[in-house]
Parts: sequence; structure tokens; C-alpha cells
Amino acid sequence: MEFFKGLYSFNKIRQFSFLVEYVYIAFLCILIIKKYQPSEVSFSFYSPLVLNISVIFLYSIVLYFSERKVKPTIWELIVRFLYLYVATQLLFSTKNPSIQIIIVLPTVIMALRYSIKYTILMSLITTFVMCINAYIYKSFEIDYLIILTSFIWILGLLVNSSMVIERQMQEEKQKKQERDKLAAIGQLAAGIAHEVRNPLTTIKGFVQLLNKHGDKRNVEMTSCYLELIDKEIDRMNDLLKDFLLFAKPVKPKLAVTNINQTIKDIDTLLNNHCFNHSTKMELILNPEMPNIFCDYDQIKQVIINVVFNSIDAMKDCDRKIIRIMTKYKHDYIYINIEDTGVGMTEEQSRKIFDPFYTTKENGTGLGLSICYSIIENHQGKINVTSIINKGTIFEISLPRYN
Repeated sequence: MEFFKGLYSFNKIRQFSFLVEYVYIAFLCILIIKKYQPSEVSFSFYSPLVLNISVIFLYSIVLYFSERKVKPTIWELIVRFLYLYVATQLLFSTKNPSIQIIIVLPTVIMALRYSIKYTILMSLITTFVMCINAYIYKSFEIDYLIILTSFIWILGLLVNSSMVIERQMQEEKQKKQERDKLAAIGQLAAGIAHEVRNPLTTIKGFVQLLNKHGDKRNVEMTSCYLELIDKEIDRMNDLLKDFLLFAKPVKPKLAVTNINQTIKDIDTLLNNHCFNHSTKMELILNPEMPNIFCDYDQIKQVIINVVFNSIDAMKDCDRKIIRIMTKYKHDYIYINIEDTGVGMTEEQSRKIFDPFYTTKENGTGLGLSICYSIIENHQGKINVTSIINKGTIFEISLPRYN
């Protein structure tokens, strides 16, 4: 069955098992009430109905507090014993075959949640309780007892062996996540070290030149060196700000926004940048665009960043056109940013949002990673389609405001 082959995670199976158990607890309560007919018995503290319902109630409480345990507590084992005693008592006194499922349940639940030793322990407890009640009620049908207990043992061991595979898969998944996390941290550390080393090397070189030529009192040269040092310090500061933004994204301040208006608000900035780089910009905005619920400043930052990247990609092209288009479909709005640049290979397109991955000489490789995080925090998506020597299209999708 796919259920036991990893289609659902181990935690999901545990949650499902608790739900099933609560359902069967309710079913057992109904059978107890049906047996004792509350209208015909006295409700004294020691009456069988009150005692049995109290056991089930206690079982429910212990079950609730054991949901996150990795092994059963002594209290859980005790109340399971009492639960089984009540259930087998009902089975042998009423001969109701549906109670067999309730008796099988504790062993199966143990097999689903815990290691094999607890499955064996619960199978032993179930067998013991059944034998006691069969003797008390003089219903010791040996063939029936052997078949039922054998079924419980076999089912428990089969389920447990299936769950061993699921637990191993879960452990491997957790180990892989830890390895990926460590690899990502290593990649980030290497990227920071590389990016910071370059401006530090430049600063060190200019400081050495200043020390060497400082006695000549060349004010113009000194001013030039200091200006270059100041630029390199600003570059490091920008890098660290980008890194902090990537490592700890700012929580979006959501408000109802119209994406067309957002683009119009930055139209002057984008046009000036395009003009300085001999690029033509075209806006194709759908006038009927629905509103979105977003952080105005963050979405504006994403659009500016993507447009500036697209303009950089066209610096060596004869035809420089950037097109921004808005549209909507069903529950999402779309922003397409298209350029006529050099395009990207399939590998570059796949890595474009990775931290510290860049094809630019002075790029940090964090800009598009930050854009990706921002859009993801808005429950949206950003995809890229690119063809070598033809251009690239960035498509940003965001959920529309209802």
C-alpha cells in the first residue's frame, strides 16, 4: 500500500492514528451505553456504566497528552490495559463482532507510533486480557481465541515492519535536510568571504599607496585614493545590507494595492535608468487589473531590481527594449518583465535565484535571491524563461485581493 511506502510522512500517519483512535473511543462509549441502558440502572459512583465511561474518559485525557511522545508513558500503558479490559468484557458478554476491531486497535496504534518492543508488549497485554475475560465469562472457545489473538499479533508485526521503513525514510529525510542546511550555510559563508575580500584588498592597496606617497603631500592623489576607499566601504556596506535582508527577510506590511499604480509610481525612475543606458521601455498595463494584498515597498523593490537586471543584460546588445506587462487570470495577477538581452542558458536560468550566483562582474548575487524570498513571502511565484540571443522573461504571480 502507498500509505506505508512514504506517500504520507511519519508525522501525518501519527496524527491520523490519533484521529482514528478518538473515533473508536466514541464508538466504544456508544456500545457501553447501549449495553447498560442508562434508564434502567442506578447512576451510583460504582455502577458498571459509570466505571466503564470513566475509564474511557481517562483514556481520552492520557491519549491527548501523549500525542507528541516518542515512546508510551506508564500511564498510557495502564489506561490501554483498562480500555482493553472494558472492550473484551463487552465482547464476551454481548458477542458483538464489531468490538473485535476495537480490541485489535491498541496493538495497531502501538505499531504505527512506536518501536516493535511496544507492539509486542501490547500484543501480550491484549492476549492476557482476552484470556482472563474468556475464563470469567466461561466463553473459552479456544479456536476463536487463537484466531483472534494470532490476527492481532500478525497485524501488529506487519504494520510495525512497514512503519520501520517509514521511520527510516523520515530519518534519512531529516539528515538530508541537515546536510542541505549545512551546505547552504557553507555556500553563504564562502560567498560573503569572497565578496568582502575584494573591497578589502582594494582598500588595503590604496592605504599602502597613501603610506608610500603621503610625504609628497599630493592632495589630488590623496583625495582620489580616499574617494575610492570610500566607494569600496559603501560597496561592503551594501553587500552586508543585502545579506542581512536575505538572511532575515523583513515581514511584509500588507495593504490593498493596485499593481498598475505601483508601476506608474516608479515609472520616472525606471525611464531615467533606461535613458541612461540607451534602452527603450514599454508599458502594457491592463486597465482592469484587480487589487492585491501586498507590501507596497517590497513589491516596488522587486520590480526595480528585476528591471535593472534586465537592463544590465542588454548592455552589449544593439536592440535594447524592455517591456513591462500586467494581466490577471482567475485568482492571480501577473507581472511580465521582458527584455531583448543576451538570454541565459538552461543552467543559468536554474541557478539565477540561488544566493551569490551572478553573471555580472560587480554583482553580489543576492538581488534576485531577495526578490525570490519577497515574492514567496507574499504566497506568489517568480519564474524565468530565457532564450540565448533573444531575451528573457521574468513572470511574477501574486494572489489577487478578495
